[in-house]
Amino acid sequence: METHVDASNVPDVCKKVCRSWSWASNVVCRTKGTRILVGWDADVVDVMVLSQSDQVMHTQIVFKLDQKMLFCSFVYADNHYKNRRLSWNNLCTHHSFMKDNPWAIMGDFNSSLFLEDSLTSTSSSSIGMREFKECVNNIEVFDINTSGLHYRWTNKQKQGAVFKKIDRILGNNSFIDGFPTVAASFHPYHISDHSPCILALPSVTREKPKPFKFVNLLADKKGFTEEVKRVWETDVQGFAMYQVVQKLKALKTPLRKLFKQQGNLHEKVKVARNNLDDCQHAIDNNPLSLDLKNQHANFVKMYMEAVRDEALFLQQKSKVDWLSLGDSNMKFFHNVVKVKNHRSRIFSIWDANGNLYEGGMVPQVMVDHYTQFFGTAGIINLDPLPDLFVNVLSSQKADAMV
Repeated sequence: METHVDASNVPDVCKKVCRSWSWASNVVCRTKGTRILVGWDADVVDVMVLSQSDQVMHTQIVFKLDQKMLFCSFVYADNHYKNRRLSWNNLCTHHSFMKDNPWAIMGDFNSSLFLEDSLTSTSSSSIGMREFKECVNNIEVFDINTSGLHYRWTNKQKQGAVFKKIDRILGNNSFIDGFPTVAASFHPYHISDHSPCILALPSVTREKPKPFKFVNLLADKKGFTEEVKRVWETDVQGFAMYQVVQKLKALKTPLRKLFKQQGNLHEKVKVARNNLDDCQHAIDNNPLSLDLKNQHANFVKMYMEAVRDEALFLQQKSKVDWLSLGDSNMKFFHNVVKVKNHRSRIFSIWDANGNLYEGGMVPQVMVDHYTQFFGTAGIINLDPLPDLFVNVLSSQKADAMV
């Protein structure tokens, strides 16, 4: 962004930076200089420039290793808010083509999105901020999980210094769904006035299974009460609370199995809806068929149960209780769950020695830290020394308390 490279010098500059890379710029959209310059390693990715303007370049990126695809838009918005309207309209138009495809938008938007994005912010939003926020809401994107500097631009003046967050990386829900471990890091700006940014798409492998979580909808399923009764009637020796804990642990396996028997809740809704549609088309052609009417009653019941199970499942995951089950706004639930999971992910961490770890190395760093902090397991004598407690209860009072 903001390369300050003359159009005639673009090929020479690209060769000096990375000789073997492929390059694209929006120099044809500019009368002076080059605003956006994109380079890529053709051995790693295939990049196709879909469209471009003097403020935005839209690309399609395909990773050769696994053929994963994403759409990425590089933005260098104009300094004046009136001219930035062309960029916002461009993004809104491109959004209609994205549909459910993974889409990331990154660059210099030359506008804050929230009041806290500026160190010397006022109590009200400017016209430029309101128009930028309206665009972000319309194209349904949000900030990617970010680490590093908060203020990504500064005028570097001693008197009247300005710090703002105008560089950012946005993404839609499909992008988070396809690349769940994605994260952005903004680094120190050194001699520049903008912070360089790295968008990382690490591949994090899960070594251990997910922890058990009870799914509320199981309480109404056939076999749930029987399994709870069977486990609760087993004989466990020990204190009462120890018995409760052991029986709860024993319930994990049968409840996992019961939930697995429910199948794919989202797919069951689709199948039930298609069956109901087909049946209603058949009734429309043969309204007097009693068999079709009986089938229709069963399909309606199956569809309502499938929708209810899906809504309960998503409602529990999203922790949103105010939306009633009668409102089948499944997209809302999906979006809340994905955004919540993405923002709660820890992408990078520093250890006690100041070393930075990212991606799949983060869990082991945490384990090593607390292993060293708390110490390792060993043989511990639980019998207190005779002189440990000076003031003690008498045997009579102690027995009474027991």
